[in-house]
Amino acid sequence: MKAVLNRPGASAGAANPSEEGIVGSFFTAARRGVEAMGETPAGERYTVAGKTVSCVHCAHDRFVEGRAQLNTAGLTFLNLDWANRSAATLTCTACGRIEWFLADPEEAGEP
Repeated sequence: MKAVLNRPGASAGAANPSEEGIVGSFFTAARRGVEAMGETPAGERYTVAGKTVSCVHCAHDRFVEGRAQLNTAGLTFLNLDWANRSAATLTCTACGRIEWFLADPEEAGEP
């Protein structure tokens, strides 16, 4: 009897996180989630600190806003993650690059 080994990339839906790496698994799941929702959202234009935000990777100017928690080891150790600061994230609707900001972005509207 011959043993069959799962190799990275051997199947499209590798379920073992160690095969792709935890980060790779997360982004694969996120991409599949967006694809399952249908079309990519159109996004909005934003300004931060008086400057229009544009993607440093593809120069696109439409983003989807989100929030992310900035965890620290001390507060996590004390089980006080809720007390950590959070940051605003803007995800480029063209290439998916995520930009992080401590200041809240403001919608810029149409030029």
